[in-house]
Amino acid sequence: GVSTGTITASSGSSATTITVTAHDAFDNPIQGATVVLAALPSTGNSLAQPGSTTNSSGVATGTLSSTKAEGKTVSATISSVAITQTQAVTVNPDVADHLVFLVQPSNTGAGGTIAPVEVEIRDAFENRVTTATDDITVDIGTNAGGGNLTGTLTVSAIAGVATFSDLSIDAAGSGYTLVAAASGLTGATSNLFDIN
Repeated sequence: GVSTGTITASSGSSATTITVTAHDAFDNPIQGATVVLAALPSTGNSLAQPGSTTNSSGVATGTLSSTKAEGKTVSATISSVAITQTQAVTVNPDVADHLVFLVQPSNTGAGGTIAPVEVEIRDAFENRVTTATDDITVDIGTNAGGGNLTGTLTVSAIAGVATFSDLSIDAAGSGYTLVAAASGLTGATSNLFDIN
C-alpha cells in the first residue's frame, strides 16, 4: 500500500515521505521491486521517486511537496503493476504573505454604496490562507476626484477573505483606486474604477 500524511505548501523544503510496501498474495514482502509514484492533480508538485528498489521488508520511499494547496491522490505502481490502494494527501497553504483584491470595486454614483469588495489573504504561492483572520484596512489609493471614503474600513478576514459591503466615496472622479493593508503582509491596489 501507499502511506503518507499531510504536507504544507512550500518551495520544496517541506516534504512528506511516501512509503510504499510491496507484498505478494501471501503477504510476503517483495524485495527488489521498482516503485513509481504519481500524485494528482499534478499542479505545483515536486515528487521525488524512490532512490532504490524495495528493501527486504518490501518497502521503498519517495517524497512529495507541492506549492498548490489542494487535495492530492498518491498512487503507485510496483514492477509496472498498478496497486489498487491510493492515499489522499492534503496540502495546506503556507504562511500568510500578501493581499489580493478578489472582488474589485465597481463604478458607482457619488455617495452610493460600492458593490461589496473582497480582499483575500494569500501565501507566497497564491493559495488562499483559509486559517487567516487578520484585520484588513482599505483606503483610497489614487484619489481621482478628491473624495472621502466612508463605511467600515477595517474588517477581520473570515477563512482568509475580508468583505467590505458598505464603502462609498462622496466625490465624482474617473480612475479611483483602493488600497488594502494588513499588519505584516504585502498590501494590494485595486483596479481603476469611477465615481460618477
